[in-house]
Amino acid sequence: MEKVKIFTDNSVQIDLTSQKENYKRMRLLTHNEINFFECDLFRENNFIHAFFTKRSNKNKPVDLQNQLNVSSNINYAKQIHSDKVIQVNNILNLKPKIADALITKEKYQSLWIYTADCIPILIADIKTRNIAACHSGLKGIKKEIISKTLKRLEDIGSKKNDLIIAIGPSIKGDKYQVEKKDVEDLIIQLTGKSFMEKSLCINEFKEEEIIPLFKKDSNPNKILIDIQAAAILQLFKEGIKKHQINLNRICTYSNPDLFNSYRRDKTNLRQWSCIYS
Repeated sequence: MEKVKIFTDNSVQIDLTSQKENYKRMRLLTHNEINFFECDLFRENNFIHAFFTKRSNKNKPVDLQNQLNVSSNINYAKQIHSDKVIQVNNILNLKPKIADALITKEKYQSLWIYTADCIPILIADIKTRNIAACHSGLKGIKKEIISKTLKRLEDIGSKKNDLIIAIGPSIKGDKYQVEKKDVEDLIIQLTGKSFMEKSLCINEFKEEEIIPLFKKDSNPNKILIDIQAAAILQLFKEGIKKHQINLNRICTYSNPDLFNSYRRDKTNLRQWSCIYS
């Protein structure tokens, strides 16, 4: 498992210094009047994918796919913050699946998920070309949707060492206040440490080098937690290494020109993310 820093105040931070450039390699592109992020790790391995922003005249998978000038069987889910993973077969079916992660080993498929403040996670196998798309907020992380998606990929022939993972834009920890009681067990699960009896103040580090898992809030009954950091810790616990991950740290809450945010606007509008087999 990759190392994390556990400080004397029992706050936990992920040290990304050795892979700092790797985590920054996502670029914002414009194509046919749509804006989307693309990660170099997937591009280098010839996986078509996109983390779309809200800047698009049309915002349905079929429209976005047409604007990308690609074709596939489109698959998307009705997301319910569950731990359900569905395998997609080579059958044209535009009805949404009830799930929060999709996987496939079939060719000519695309997997789509929608998010606002939750995390869009795209996974690809550089050997088998299996793919997955996972939607994970705090509820999904607590239900281990990420770990269960990796397990289902293994069931269809993937090996963890062959996976590459792109974590798209989501809400950052300093904007995500939750009840302390709702994350106590999760922090213990991820770190093996209990923090409740000690201060939550953390040392100051450059953002691109250190991601705090949690920070103290002005309300003693609440805490600021970073769901991307929690997702990375789950990946580390599964044996995934830093060099297998690309991470986009742009905050959906703090960038209203780029992203819809439920926490900011209480909107039902979302951004789509997709990956092609």
